[in-house]
Amino acid sequence: MARRRHLVLALVVVLTGYSIYWNRLQSAQRSRRRYMEVPESECLRLKSLILKSTMKKLDKSTFYAVTNSLQGCPWKANQTERYLKRLQFRACCNASRTLMMTQENTAIGQIVQYDAEKRSKKNITESLYKLFPETSPFTKPIRSCAVVGNGGILKSSLCGADIDQADFVFRLNLPPLNWTQDVGTKTDIVSANPSILKDKYSSLREQRKPFINMVKAYGSALILLPAFSFAMNTEVSLRTLYSFEDFGMKNQVVFFNPQYLRSLTSYWKGIGLKFKRLSSGLMLASAAFEVCEKVTLYGFWPFSEDLEGTVILHHYYDNKLPKPGVHSMPEEFYQYLLMHCQGALKLQLGQC
Repeated sequence: MARRRHLVLALVVVLTGYSIYWNRLQSAQRSRRRYMEVPESECLRLKSLILKSTMKKLDKSTFYAVTNSLQGCPWKANQTERYLKRLQFRACCNASRTLMMTQENTAIGQIVQYDAEKRSKKNITESLYKLFPETSPFTKPIRSCAVVGNGGILKSSLCGADIDQADFVFRLNLPPLNWTQDVGTKTDIVSANPSILKDKYSSLREQRKPFINMVKAYGSALILLPAFSFAMNTEVSLRTLYSFEDFGMKNQVVFFNPQYLRSLTSYWKGIGLKFKRLSSGLMLASAAFEVCEKVTLYGFWPFSEDLEGTVILHHYYDNKLPKPGVHSMPEEFYQYLLMHCQGALKLQLGQC
């Protein structure tokens, strides 16, 4: 009995020591990544440099230095800028009504043109129409939204608690939530690229349970798929919906409205952005900007080094690179940085 007490006591001492060490290590990491407060005059100069420049005019070292220093500038919302930008998005795209296919914005017998393939079209049959939700979930403005990208910069950010405090959380392409303290757990809508379903889950043609078990991490979140972007996406997207029904999942599978994506593509190309296809991040960040009163972006950083020049993974969970020539991630990021400097949205890059 005495020996057991000694063992228990020794274990307590070891665990206590480890806890103290871990807390000190975390504190040291936070201290290293805490940004020095930048004087207001310098903040104004840095913001002016970004707003009057383009990404191509700034060399890499200058861009990193300016972006890094901006993290030490207190962010202030500019309601006028926010209102004007929001009006632009509503005029072009109207995400609150047309982001996803609904019975309200689609009719039986309607011929839907795919947004990425001009020759591909789909007749909306009665059976297909019944699969759409009756109305959009964005009929009322949302106070605060977090749009969580999957960039490697999110790792060790300790932003999980901040993300979970948002009223509505957007996530991209079914990311793992194992890094809770960095990425949080709350999810209200998550996009799903059909390529993930094809590569990891055999297009749901074989065993579907591994996919269903993975999705349970998102609770009752909406699952958003681009079913009508490419013809090859439609079948696997519908199979995803049927799988959720078969397993009695609480989630609702919804589909991007191709008209919304076409309008959004025209908007971004109209302001000079060049790309083959918009990224999922820009799609949902744009929608959030329109339907939310306040938007904060986390994990949006498309570069292989962090703000201090340390090499990082492409994603916080792996280093799988995107297909070259499809998206224009750096140029998209620069648009976020511009809106951050304008006070239209907040771009969180450092530790929370």
